[in-house]
Amino acid sequence: MNHYKEIYMFKEKMIPLYAGSNDCCRLKQIPGCNRNHLLDPSVIGKVEKSGVFLTDYEKAPFTPFMDLSSLRLEMGSENLDITQELVEEMPFLIRLSDRFIPVTFFRLPNGQMQKPVIFFHGGGFLGGSTKVLEHQCRFLAEQSKATVISVDYRLIPENPFPAALNDCKEVISWIWDHAGEWNLDRNKITAAGESAGGNLAVSCSLSETGKKVALTMPVYGALDLSYAEDTDYWDYYKYEVIPEHYNHAMTRLNRFRILNNTIHDLYAVNGEDVKDPSISPLYANDLSNLKKAVIIEAEFDYFRLSNDLFAEKLWDSGIPCEVIRYQGMDHGFYDRLGFCQQTKDCIMEMALQIRKL
Repeated sequence: MNHYKEIYMFKEKMIPLYAGSNDCCRLKQIPGCNRNHLLDPSVIGKVEKSGVFLTDYEKAPFTPFMDLSSLRLEMGSENLDITQELVEEMPFLIRLSDRFIPVTFFRLPNGQMQKPVIFFHGGGFLGGSTKVLEHQCRFLAEQSKATVISVDYRLIPENPFPAALNDCKEVISWIWDHAGEWNLDRNKITAAGESAGGNLAVSCSLSETGKKVALTMPVYGALDLSYAEDTDYWDYYKYEVIPEHYNHAMTRLNRFRILNNTIHDLYAVNGEDVKDPSISPLYANDLSNLKKAVIIEAEFDYFRLSNDLFAEKLWDSGIPCEVIRYQGMDHGFYDRLGFCQQTKDCIMEMALQIRKL
């Protein structure tokens, strides 16, 4: 089966990044739909299946997510292995001077030199694992013909900032130093990740470590961990939605606004400013280490507005950047491989970008 033919099933159009912007993004439209500002049926079904509507942020529950074991078990969504070829999966421990970092290599056993894709899972910095997204990593390896290295970085609250970021930077540096042993082209490293992992990918690329990264690809990256009320850009009215989908859209936005509040309180607990660029990459002023970015968004993602602003900063700095937005989608759609057409298409888009390096 030629998956590449399927990537053209999604109609696309160029639209302004936001109202009044001179910059544009590539909008991937809901299959079979020509309307604007509505949710994909998969998002509607997800909200209705949960039976929980959070339409009013001021009345939403603010009890911190302290039952970590339960929360971690809820991370991710059911997904399927849709690969057609054999992809080798190799767990490995990267040994550092003071600790080990577990990673998993996914690669086609073709004996050829491959490009490394270092992937950081999501989970709000407090959950997730390489296991949750193994099918996505396997499919990305198959389609990109690259070696995907999925990283089990340390989680909060047991390991607050900068533990996760240090792990991710160390893995990039280790791959750079040991590329020859794994038959990898170290000059074509991609740093990618979804949600919290997108934050980590961007943070790594902005740091000195970024000089080793050729391409940065966050998927609905959590690029600003500030409270929404402490920003000058975040507002519900920027998410246009048809009336019949309003409650569903607000539920998804508020769920991740509340989760972001929890991350804010648990990630940086040693007096750091949450607007430090290593914590919230949106606020970086020096972007010179980041060479190229492809930013993948969901229309109704709480973090979309911060992704838009970060893309503008890259463009203003002359850094090549492309923005791909999935119409009607929400935060977390990358989890739903095999059940959501957009997930497959997203990974295909990522693979195409990697192949072009």
